Amino acid sequence: MQSRLCTSLSALALFAPCAVAQIDPSGIDFVTIGAVNNPAYSGPDNNFAVTGRGSVSYEYRIGRTEVTTAQWLEFYNLFYGRVPHVTIPARWGASDRGAGASPRFVLSNAPDAGLFPVSGASWRAAAMFCNWLHNDKSTDLSAVMNGAYDVSTFGYAPGTNVFTDQHTRHPDAKYWIPSLDEWIKAGFYDPNHGGQGVGGWWWNTPAATNVPLIHGPPGQGQANTGFDIPGGGHFRIPLGAYPDVQSPWGLLDMAGATSEFTETVRTVGGVKYRTIAGTHWTAGVVGIDVIYALGGEFPSAPSLFHGLRVAAAVPSPGTALVFVGSLVGRMLRRRRCGAASCQKPVGKATP
Repeated sequence: MQSRLCTSLSALALFAPCAVAQIDPSGIDFVTIGAVNNPAYSGPDNNFAVTGRGSVSYEYRIGRTEVTTAQWLEFYNLFYGRVPHVTIPARWGASDRGAGASPRFVLSNAPDAGLFPVSGASWRAAAMFCNWLHNDKSTDLSAVMNGAYDVSTFGYAPGTNVFTDQHTRHPDAKYWIPSLDEWIKAGFYDPNHGGQGVGGWWWNTPAATNVPLIHGPPGQGQANTGFDIPGGGHFRIPLGAYPDVQSPWGLLDMAGATSEFTETVRTVGGVKYRTIAGTHWTAGVVGIDVIYALGGEFPSAPSLFHGLRVAAAVPSPGTALVFVGSLVGRMLRRRRCGAASCQKPVGKATP
């Protein structure tokens, strides 16, 4: 039964391979990260930023790709102009039709626009997006104000640049911005390096290799960073365009496109920042796609180069079975309803 279900769902491109990624009500393709209590990273670490990090004591899920334009579009159409922090992204695959249009934001007519990454949203907007997912995509304003993060904590101490934002998500959060430990484990830790289930190996790049990645367009390079296409074409390369460049867990685009927010707070020169991980479009130094290449940003500051990959809790078996059962029921009904007998009689009330 399981193999038939995997085949059916893969045929619908809901997830592949079935054993790794999971369908989810959020619309995000998640991968489960196991190897609980894995050993922490021990070097090399030129920036002294990640040694001793990366051990995670629980299973969690993380998006196979960064959040796509299609996934952000519903959120922005619901809350842009209604709540603070939700501003128009600097780059994404949608167009603004202007005030009064409904919907205001629509996908542009560029190929694969729905798979373009989103950049230029602040960490706070990303946190509100996670709140919205936690609250089952409710249209109510309260859905973005709490859930994973309490928006009432967002601010700065008077007269300072010390932010007061909640440092880590609520313990019962269903979706959140990954911590640095969660992010680097998903990108660089290999649970099967010595054989199935025999891990303990940390790669230095998020492509299960220690060889520096080749920057270049799909078919020529391994990451969307460090090159230009006339007319800004490198900004229009869809997520998933480098399918053979994967982390040991099967994550894509851990290098290139946008650098990604984490929720981890780091202090540099006495100033607190949210940690940013991964390279972005224009980070062109060879060998920069390494585990210790980190940055930082204030949570209120949108950046041309920063995006988001969502983390999530592993659903209980009962929850997963209910959702998959519902999905299979809809699939079977659609299959049966290909026949004329499934069509509703014209002129008769539906019982």
